[in-house]
Amino acid sequence: MTQSRHAALKLTVRVSPFHRLIRLELVRVKGGRVEMRLPWREEFRRADRSDWYHGGVLSALIDIAGDYAIASRLGRWVPTIDLRVDYLRPAKRGDLTAVARAVKLGRTVGVADVELRDAKGALVAVGRAAYSTSSRPTPDGAP
Repeated sequence: MTQSRHAALKLTVRVSPFHRLIRLELVRVKGGRVEMRLPWREEFRRADRSDWYHGGVLSALIDIAGDYAIASRLGRWVPTIDLRVDYLRPAKRGDLTAVARAVKLGRTVGVADVELRDAKGALVAVGRAAYSTSSRPTPDGAP
């Protein structure tokens, strides 16, 4: 989709089996800011007969979006070393949008802030994730 400022990394969700499984979409990448969309699936429900997302789905989306924001600036994938999620309200049935922004890019740590919104645009969760910028990229080149 969109290429980072570093020619070595083409940001795409297609290289990860997990991203393909959840049908994650990369909407926009620009200057350390990433927008992703997660289409609703029945398997994401927190319980049978519920129309709420499971919290683990939200935290995974926050982590992935933050990783892409940092990778878009570094030109390589980075491993997560810390993740904080604040759940603000239930995320109900419908697509989710994550907007992540790289806020710190240091020699050893990169930090991204992420906002997660529901299909109506309501803020449902926020997160901050830290990534190791000193480690080597994954051997297979996948996120």
